[in-house]
Amino acid sequence: MTHPTPSTITTADRSAPRARHRPDLQGLRGVAVLLVVAFHVWTEKVSGGVDVFFVLSAFLLTGSFLRRIEHGRPLELPAYWTRTFARLLGPVAVMLLAVLAAVFLWFPPSRWAELLTQAWGSLFYVVNWVLAGQAVDYYAGNSAATTPLQHMWSLSVQGQVFLVWPLLLAGAAAAARWAGIRFRPVAWGVFGAVFAGSLTWSGLATAAGPEAAYFSALTRLWEFALGSMAALVLTTTGTSRTASRRGTAPARVAGVWLGWTGLAAIVATPFLIGADTRFPGTIALAPTAGAAAILHGGALAPDSRAGASRILAARPLQWFGDRAYGIYLWHWPLLIIYLLVTARDTVPVLHGLGILAASVVLTRATALLLAGWRALPGIRAGNGLRLTATALLVAVPLTGAHQYTVQRDPSAGVERTAQNYPGAAVLRGDVTEVPDVPIIPTGAEREHEWGDTGGACPPGDTPESLDGLGHCRVIAPDDGAAPARTVVVIGDSHAQQLLTPIHRAADAQGWTVISYLRMACRYTGGTQPADAECDEFNAASRQAALEAEPDAVVTLGTRSLPEAPHEKLVDGYEDGVRPFLDAGIPVLAFRDNPRFPFSMFACVETYGPDHHRCNPPRSESLLPENPLKEVAARHEDLHSIDLTDRLCTDTVCPGVIGNIQVYMDLDHVTSTYGETLAPDVESRMLRALDWKPQESLHRSTVPR
Repeated sequence: MTHPTPSTITTADRSAPRARHRPDLQGLRGVAVLLVVAFHVWTEKVSGGVDVFFVLSAFLLTGSFLRRIEHGRPLELPAYWTRTFARLLGPVAVMLLAVLAAVFLWFPPSRWAELLTQAWGSLFYVVNWVLAGQAVDYYAGNSAATTPLQHMWSLSVQGQVFLVWPLLLAGAAAAARWAGIRFRPVAWGVFGAVFAGSLTWSGLATAAGPEAAYFSALTRLWEFALGSMAALVLTTTGTSRTASRRGTAPARVAGVWLGWTGLAAIVATPFLIGADTRFPGTIALAPTAGAAAILHGGALAPDSRAGASRILAARPLQWFGDRAYGIYLWHWPLLIIYLLVTARDTVPVLHGLGILAASVVLTRATALLLAGWRALPGIRAGNGLRLTATALLVAVPLTGAHQYTVQRDPSAGVERTAQNYPGAAVLRGDVTEVPDVPIIPTGAEREHEWGDTGGACPPGDTPESLDGLGHCRVIAPDDGAAPARTVVVIGDSHAQQLLTPIHRAADAQGWTVISYLRMACRYTGGTQPADAECDEFNAASRQAALEAEPDAVVTLGTRSLPEAPHEKLVDGYEDGVRPFLDAGIPVLAFRDNPRFPFSMFACVETYGPDHHRCNPPRSESLLPENPLKEVAARHEDLHSIDLTDRLCTDTVCPGVIGNIQVYMDLDHVTSTYGETLAPDVESRMLRALDWKPQESLHRSTVPR
């Protein structure tokens, strides 16, 4: 992380007041960056180190501006912004260019467009908002968690604060002059309001949606405000009396106590926060209040041998503190690339230390490279020119890379026939030889692989109770004839993916299919108190289905899991389907498909379809026996349909079958593969319901 220092935050004015050097702050940076690296590399926990950086940044920024304001010096904001971002962007540019090269060298093509978007966001310090959008986008598969640029969210937040904070300080100074009062009380009011408002919002937003709240600048502003309030207390300019009691015995004792308490709070934070703790919220008060305590403790007892400042001033921590920005910039891309290249999910201790060492080496190499860059004729002429040239140095290759990804289509020229892309026909035994052609769907097509849901239900046929809770979709015979059967499908994205083969069966059999869908909401009997809206949707769709009086209802009866036991019955499933059974409506309970702890689509693109990682054992994908069999045996009209034999062989569950990617992420079957499942779904639905088949129009499946 980076933090403005008094010498870099103000304009070059030798008469400007300077802050007393505090080595404990540099040591605190060292502690923070080591916590960040350690808990990123060896755990999935939040370290709290980034929050410490936020407090420090605002403390130094506010203190520097405070001294200038109270001494009547001009703030010269444009010069400050130009110089600050020219200094910060240099190391970022080097890292972005290295990541860009790594993306095309090692990352799967399906992720190129997404990563290039994040690179643009990083260049302009807005990637936190990009990641927030991806984190809450269900269809994005939460790719924000595996990007080599995820760590740039915090630098983007800081960059936004570096733009806004000087304006708040300048505005407070202007308001104080206009009102004829001292600056500090006005500044206290401004940052106190920011602290209270942002902390309140952080708690609410984190409880409502922790994924987006984690990356949001609005949920983090209070952390910067805390650092600013510390600066208002501790910064001396010759006009303040805040330090008059420093040096007294009680003050020194308080300083020692504050320092150790603050350091303990910071170090303890990652050990006390559980993997499921919602962050930031109020829990972020632990590391931020700890940082504020160290700021105060070091000011009250700066030279105490018993204080934490003595530990923080130790040479090793100072050394890491001096390199904290570069280490932070490089450690995360190195970690993600390491995990990708080695196909590992964890990092051995020695390998993790190697990542830290490589971060230090790259930090030094970056500094040498930028020193040469700044020495070039013209670049050294001014910060504005250097900032512009640095941004262009990244923007030009990013633009070229974007054009390449748009134009690239590895399957161009290959006819998409059932012979080239047999899919599930291979497991049916209909095909014995599979031609050597590029695998489909491509990464560019993946966003269209969510299943054929048909059209929206006509307004008069859309249940009012579903408004705002879910979606109503329908497919009916094209010729306008009365449907031979009506089928209702209820569920989440796994029900949606079944709609592709179900709709092909409907086309062949003359059915009408009505679907009630809500993403991330598996149909059940209302046993999910943590998700009230999902329960409301299930109740509304249940009532709508009963009123539709269909010939059958389709749901998912099991839920696959990425780890052992790999599969379970949907909680409360029998309660959910009992109203249909009581009404004499047959229920088809489909078994869920496997779910993996990684993106199978990306695995195939990265390592190839034959890699062992992309062909996990069947025993590690689902239970040996379908859990729905026992449930179906208790109800005459409840029928279990298991497609596992069309998703897995006897031994493995492949990522590619018949030249078609089976999964579009870690658990969703591609619509392209779903097309090839149509004969299986059609025949098994007819057999389970004992319905007489029509003359099928759909005897060979061709990927659409």
